Amino acid sequence: MRKTVFCISVLLFLFVPEIYSQDGVLTPFTDNIEVAKIGDDSVTEFQVFGYPASVRDRKIMTHAERSKIIEDHVYELLLQREADIPSVLNTGEYRKNYEALLKKNAAIKLKDDLILDRYLSQGKIEDYCSQNKEKIKELDLSENKAEISDLIKKEKYQEIRSYLDKYIDSLSSAYNVVYNEDIFRKIASIKTDNTEEFSRELKKNMPNEVLITWNEEKIYASKLLEPLKGVKPWRMKDLSNPKILKRLVDGSIINSILSSEAEKKGYFKREDVVNETHDQMKYLASRIYRDVIYSGEKFVPTKEEMIDYYIENKDDRTLWSRRKMWVFEIFKEYNNEDDIDENNKINVAIELENIRQKILSGEEFEKYAKFYPRPYSKDGELGFIFEDDYAMIGKTASKMKEGDISDLIIQQKAISVIKVTQVQEPMLYKFEYVEEIVKRRLISLKKEEFTDRHKNELFKKYGVKLTNN
Repeated sequence: MRKTVFCISVLLFLFVPEIYSQDGVLTPFTDNIEVAKIGDDSVTEFQVFGYPASVRDRKIMTHAERSKIIEDHVYELLLQREADIPSVLNTGEYRKNYEALLKKNAAIKLKDDLILDRYLSQGKIEDYCSQNKEKIKELDLSENKAEISDLIKKEKYQEIRSYLDKYIDSLSSAYNVVYNEDIFRKIASIKTDNTEEFSRELKKNMPNEVLITWNEEKIYASKLLEPLKGVKPWRMKDLSNPKILKRLVDGSIINSILSSEAEKKGYFKREDVVNETHDQMKYLASRIYRDVIYSGEKFVPTKEEMIDYYIENKDDRTLWSRRKMWVFEIFKEYNNEDDIDENNKINVAIELENIRQKILSGEEFEKYAKFYPRPYSKDGELGFIFEDDYAMIGKTASKMKEGDISDLIIQQKAISVIKVTQVQEPMLYKFEYVEEIVKRRLISLKKEEFTDRHKNELFKKYGVKLTNN
C-alpha cells in the first residue's frame, strides 16, 4: 500500500505543473484559473495572459508583476464600461469608426443569413442528420448543432461559394456595376507561374485599362498589382479564371453593395448586429474615454507647486549639471599595416610616453598639443567635455583633477595623453533652467495619483475582488 501511495505521489510531482515557486508564478498557467471577479463576472487567467500555447515566452512572474498586470486588465475592462457615455459615443472619431464597422458587420450577417436560410435551416439540418448517421455518429442535434452546421458548410463549401457569387452578381447588376469582360479575359490569358512576371506583363501592356465602372467611379487594371503580391505560387493557375481576377479587385465594391443591401433589409438596426458592433468598439471607446478624463488643465501644476517640488527635490541629480572638464589632448594615430616604422603602435606609444615624461619634468603641455592635435580640434584643445564624450577620453578625464596629466590612453588606431586644466563640479541648476522638466514630472505624478484614485473608485463601484493566486 505504501509503495502505491509513493508511486502516485511521484506521478503527481512529475505531471502536475507547479504553479508557485519561490520566485513567483508560471505565467500564463496551464489551467484557466480565476484571477479576479467584477461583481458576479469572472476574469480568468487566459483572458488576461492568453492561452499558454499561443504565448511565445511563458515565464515565472513575481506575484507583484502578476498582480499589476491583472489590476491593469481589470481597470481596462472597467474603463470600457465607463466609456458608454455621450461624450465618448458622440465624438467624430467614434462615430466614423462605428459606422464603418456597422456596415461591415451588417454585410457579414446578411451573407450568414443567406447561407443559413438555404443550407442550415432546421429542416435542412435534420435531413442531413438522417442521411448521414454514420458521419455524425454520436453527435446529437440538440446539443451539437454548431458542430453539425460546420460539417455541412465544409462539405458544401464550393456550392455555398457558387451560390453567394451568383447572389453578388445579381446585386452587381442591380447596382449598375459593369465589368469590362474583354479586359478581364485578356489579363486572364497571361501565361506565367510567377506573380512578378504576371505583374510586369500587366503593367507593361494594360495598366490604364478600365476594369470596372461603379456609379461614377472607375477602377483601372493597375488596381490588380497590389493584390497580386499576395497570390501564392500554387494559386497562379486560378488567375486564368476571370471570375477570380474580379474577386481580387472588386472587394470594396462588393462590400459597399452588400452594406447597402443590408441597410435596405434593416440589418443596421438589428439588435444582434448593433450589439456586436458596440462590443467590438469598446477598445476604441476606452481609449477615447481615457483622452476625455485626462484632458484639460487639471494636471498642469501651478508655479508654486513647481517651486515647492524643486526645493524638496534639490538632491535629485537629474536637476543638477554634470561634471565637466576642460581638456587639452596630445593625439597621434598608429597603423600596423603600413611599412612606415614610426607609425607602428609600439613606436607611437614610445614617442608619446617620451613627450609625457618631458611634460612631467616641466615642459608645456599645450606646446605639444598644438604639434599633435586630434583632427578638427583647435590645436589640441577639446574644450569642456563630459564623461561620455570621446569614449575613453571622457572616462579618463572624469577621474582627473585640475592640472592632472593622464597616462597613455590607448584607443582604436590612436593613442592620447590629456591634461585637465579646469573642472566644473556638478551644481544644482537654477529653477528657470529646469522648470519644464519639473513641470513634466509633476504632470506625470499627478496623472499617476489620479489613475490610482480612479482605479480604486471603479474597483469599489463595480465590486472588484482580486483572487490571491
